[in-house]
Amino acid sequence: MSVLDAQIADGVSRLRLDARVYRLSAVKKTAYRVAERCTVAIVSSDDAHHDLELRFKSTTTDETARETLRIFVQELLDQELREQIAEETAPIRTLVMAHAFSKIDLIKREE
Repeated sequence: MSVLDAQIADGVSRLRLDARVYRLSAVKKTAYRVAERCTVAIVSSDDAHHDLELRFKSTTTDETARETLRIFVQELLDQELREQIAEETAPIRTLVMAHAFSKIDLIKREE
């Protein structure tokens, strides 16, 4: 079952994400981003999978829940790409910061 085919029963949708595709940190950031729409519970997580439950308010329609699932998947991809870009550009950012601070005297000296 793909994420977009996930079933919603009794206001809960269960998802299993491939941990090789999505980092746990990206899942957590995505959960925070959709927190107004639903509660995301990370049921379990290991090297292979992240098992999640998305819990919707009792007043949430199936149509709204499905739209939230779509937004969740879209945001998850965005967060994963942000993580990947941050990892790939870390050495450059470190170099730029080191260069910027190398010209600053961080200790106020008496003259």
